[in-house]
Amino acid sequence: MRKVSLFSWTVFDFAETVFSANIISVFFPLWVINTLGGSSYHYSFVYSASIFISILLGMLTGKIADEKGYKDLFFKFAVVSVVVSLSSLYFIESLFVALVTFFFMNLFYQQSLIFYNSLLFDISSEKNRGFISGIGVGIGYIGGVVSLLISNYLADSITETFLITAAIFSLFVLPSVIFLKSQKKAKKFKINIRDIIKDKPFLFFILSILFLTDAAHGLIIFMSIYLNKVLEFSQDQIVNITAIAGIFAIISAPVTGYFLNKISPAKFFQLIFLGWFVTFIALIFSDKYSIYLVAISFGILLASLWTTMRIVLISISPEHELTTRFAFMALSERMASIISPVIWGVVILILGETAFSYKVATFILSLFPLVGFIIYRRFLNYSSVN
Repeated sequence: MRKVSLFSWTVFDFAETVFSANIISVFFPLWVINTLGGSSYHYSFVYSASIFISILLGMLTGKIADEKGYKDLFFKFAVVSVVVSLSSLYFIESLFVALVTFFFMNLFYQQSLIFYNSLLFDISSEKNRGFISGIGVGIGYIGGVVSLLISNYLADSITETFLITAAIFSLFVLPSVIFLKSQKKAKKFKINIRDIIKDKPFLFFILSILFLTDAAHGLIIFMSIYLNKVLEFSQDQIVNITAIAGIFAIISAPVTGYFLNKISPAKFFQLIFLGWFVTFIALIFSDKYSIYLVAISFGILLASLWTTMRIVLISISPEHELTTRFAFMALSERMASIISPVIWGVVILILGETAFSYKVATFILSLFPLVGFIIYRRFLNYSSVN
């Protein structure tokens, strides 16, 4: 049963990256702007609103899941809701209806990730947790690359890519819906949110995550638009360069996971902050040729970020509070998901849809990993991690 659980957990990473790559990063924002007549700030503000509600809901459901042992049930409900919402996009022709549907779809998607990350503890051991996390991320990026290529080259329209994405997503979430289960607790715990808030090293970690993932989410959401507006890439070129980044993410994720079993994940994580800052600066000065090296760097950084972040959180958290603390991490990530789209949208709204405005927005995002690094150093000083 353990092997079935490991397989089910890792292939969900395949499915969730399919959703992130196809819907959040590429096809949905392009559909909103180029087909439905919307703008990047329409998408950014709706995305931010769904994230804000997800933050509030996640704190409540995470606490209930830890206290009652319901995290597997909450996970499965959220996943099924994503499937239904995603399938309905094919039939929508209105900008307003599309944005409303996306609001609820993204809300359920974000909720599913909280419980999914927490379930890593249930299906792994301390000796193999880093490697399994890396395998999941690597398989996830395989999903992102394969689904982008299949959706782009088989579909005759963007709306058809939504049906293809829904089919791929449904297929690969099915094992997790059937087989993933929470470990049953011999003892029930009452969780006090105030006690978690008083944990100073944990709060430094969460705050540093906010600044780092602000940059990461900004990249995920707006990279396709940046490539289109600044470098004048076509949809096919955008898909190809995203696929290249994904290939290097696939390779680097299990390698990172392997080393996390040998070295301190907490100390290794600080290097990722600096890598993000340097690569964002490189993006601003890139051209149609050097952008491929930048894409490769971003692929490696994304894989390293997602592989390492959840391992560090598990290592510093009590077992009975894992889902609640993952909800705090989701709070930090989702706040970043609000901040970066709002900053991006405001810059574009003020300066207009120009290459210069996109570079200004990118430079602002580049500063966040640097600030996060300073805060993370405080976390290392206060914590007892090895």
